[in-house]
Amino acid sequence: MSFDYHSVAGDYQYRALHSGHPLQRFWHGGKLTMIDRLIRPHLRAGSRLLEIGCGAGNLLLQAAVPGSYPMALDLSMQALTFVRSRLQEAQAGASAPAGFACTQAIGESLPFADASFDCVLLSEVIEHLEAPEISIREAGRVLMPGGRLLITTPNYRSFWPLMEWTIDRLNMAPKMAGEQHVSRFHPSSLKRMLVEAGLNLEYSGSIYNLSPFLSLVSLGQAKRQLQRELDRRSGSGMILVAVAIRP
Repeated sequence: MSFDYHSVAGDYQYRALHSGHPLQRFWHGGKLTMIDRLIRPHLRAGSRLLEIGCGAGNLLLQAAVPGSYPMALDLSMQALTFVRSRLQEAQAGASAPAGFACTQAIGESLPFADASFDCVLLSEVIEHLEAPEISIREAGRVLMPGGRLLITTPNYRSFWPLMEWTIDRLNMAPKMAGEQHVSRFHPSSLKRMLVEAGLNLEYSGSIYNLSPFLSLVSLGQAKRQLQRELDRRSGSGMILVAVAIRP
């Protein structure tokens, strides 16, 4: 079955982060911590960053350091309209980006020249694609030499399949199994795909092993556990995380 991504509200991830179930808020908030740890330290004023499949733009805005140039790309005009409003609001703030753009396109055919960006974010996109290797190669193509690709995707050698089943049964998100999620990854398969795309692996790990469950008991303990998960670089968490560099 082909999933209709235009049926997903443009602000879905934003609402999940700010007003969703406590587990949803931690899940989406933890990815901002990941951006702070793995991406923001490498960006500066003038950096150009692209998020492919940006959704509501949570990660893109978190990564956009003052004076940078964020680019939002998505198939959904609803999402792009919402992200544009957020970026316009950010430009009025003290930590404003130098400029921004929003583009409707797909990750398999990026409308950008080679070596256009210092950083590309590809977060929970490749599991939605029949041929994810094409988007990974495209992301590598538009990276400048030395630029970083951050990629995340569900880990099907973890508790994720149970979590996915539970979320689908409780209607906590648009249905995933068999509809949105058509490609499955584990630590070795993700690493292999990045290497085959000609990228050098800088970081490989996972998040959301115990931390989401701790968030239901103690948010402070959950945040500390998330930091440990990022430090540990294990492959047992529900979301795989990798950072790869274009040579």
